[in-house]
Amino acid sequence: MRSNTPRFAAGFLALLLLVTACGSEESASLNEDISAEQVLENASAQLAESESMHFRMDVEGETLIDSSGTFRLLNAEGDMARPDRVQVEFQVEVLGSKTVSIRMISIGTQSWTTDLVTGEWVPAPSEFGYDPTSLYDNQNGLGPVMGKVNNAEIVGNEEIDGHQTYHIRGTSPGEVMKPITSGTMQGENIGLDLWIDGETWNLIQVVVSEPDAPEVDDPATWTLTLSNHGEQVDIEPPT
Repeated sequence: MRSNTPRFAAGFLALLLLVTACGSEESASLNEDISAEQVLENASAQLAESESMHFRMDVEGETLIDSSGTFRLLNAEGDMARPDRVQVEFQVEVLGSKTVSIRMISIGTQSWTTDLVTGEWVPAPSEFGYDPTSLYDNQNGLGPVMGKVNNAEIVGNEEIDGHQTYHIRGTSPGEVMKPITSGTMQGENIGLDLWIDGETWNLIQVVVSEPDAPEVDDPATWTLTLSNHGEQVDIEPPT
């Protein structure tokens, strides 16, 4: 079993800015002369302008979100609003059997989660702490990751949920991805597939793939989707 990182939530929420939508069909309406690097640069610039978005993440394989290995992440869904507001509901498997939901709200430096027993809102434990500024950090945030996709290539033009997208495939060094995944993924190079709208340059979907390794029993694959870019989102402290 791999080691676990207690501050998973911060990395997970940072990664939420890498995605969007489901289902694909071939499309031939996009510029065939543009490079993968230019598409990524355009998407990074557009992402910086997005004030809000809805997200969903589905997980295959093993992603443990606590240091004791009790909770395995199954999926998560919620909303984000700049500069520092997030609301999310996690579905987790407890001790390999029971599935439970955990809700979280983060505003600035304050975070709250729902108690597993009572369902009432309580201050979030440190492992669910989240610093939204990490999303825009010039050293470890989204921008550096978008600029460090190795061997990036356009492998197809696909229609995803009504969006005509460029499908870009590459890898990113494990050390570059570590702040975003909070070290829950092992490997020298982490696989990345990104789908980017060729008209708006919005990120539509990202798949992050943990490579096979002897120390990893069940490599994880995260599929993240984003929608409702720029739409009004109200995120307030729990009552």
